[in-house]
Amino acid sequence: MKRFITLLIVAAIFVGIGVFYYTNLDKHYHSLKEFYDFPVPNNVTLENESEKAKNYIWEQSSGTEVPISYRLVIRKNGWKEVEKDGHNSIYEKNGQVIILAVASDYIGIIKMTKD
Repeated sequence: MKRFITLLIVAAIFVGIGVFYYTNLDKHYHSLKEFYDFPVPNNVTLENESEKAKNYIWEQSSGTEVPISYRLVIRKNGWKEVEKDGHNSIYEKNGQVIILAVASDYIGIIKMTKD
């Protein structure tokens, strides 16, 4: 019985930590209004921008894939990954499409328009 209670307490602690992490994850990100409210980390440095793209320097980017915390925020904001093409991930929400390009210390956000 003691083992069961100990296991239950440990499980409750892990669930509590997970819920706390998930609910506070958004504090490190902001939305780009002109890019369909796509989330962007707060600690990025804008390298260059155009009407359809913004390129950032972000030291947390590994260059191989989108970090898990960023993927969680993207999903939490309603974006769904519809395709992965090398270092590019294509996300869709309400018919709007964003391409997220990752490289070492770099992320690029490209807005796809229906032309």
